[in-house]
Amino acid sequence: MAIELKEKGEEQQSITRNIVFAISLLIFIASALGYVFLKYVFIVNNETKILELNQQFSSQKSETIKLMETEAYNVEGLVGDYKILFDSRVLTSRFFSNFEQWAHPQIYYSDFSFDSDKKTATMKGYTSYFGPIIQQIEIFKNQTLIENYSVSNVKLAEAGGVNFDLSIIVKSELFK
Repeated sequence: MAIELKEKGEEQQSITRNIVFAISLLIFIASALGYVFLKYVFIVNNETKILELNQQFSSQKSETIKLMETEAYNVEGLVGDYKILFDSRVLTSRFFSNFEQWAHPQIYYSDFSFDSDKKTATMKGYTSYFGPIIQQIEIFKNQTLIENYSVSNVKLAEAGGVNFDLSIIVKSELFK
């Protein structure tokens, strides 16, 4: 027969630990139940009420308001397209101010497009003979802000003169 000797303090600590554990467990269970109630009952009920109210509101709209909303959605798309152009206007205006200095006076450019992400401009050129194209290439060679350029599809035009395509990649310093 063995006799265990326990101190009085150890027994109280054990009881205190059990009480703290039980209270913590009850708080955890209450929190979990509250979360489940809020997530799956309260919020779902409110979402269905909101859907019902939106349907009632939509049914009360007049035809004029429905047409105005449709037009507003269409205009929203156009505004989004304009926003893209508006945001890149600074980049293109800096390009044009520099290109104006680089362009040969006897070459006429058309069909311009500019990709601000790639910093690339493409266009078609027209001149009366090959000499200005060669001079334009020399001008591009001496420009520090031009990273790369390409002259392609050089052809004699039916009505006389020379048509060609030009692609210019500019350095990012141009836009700073």
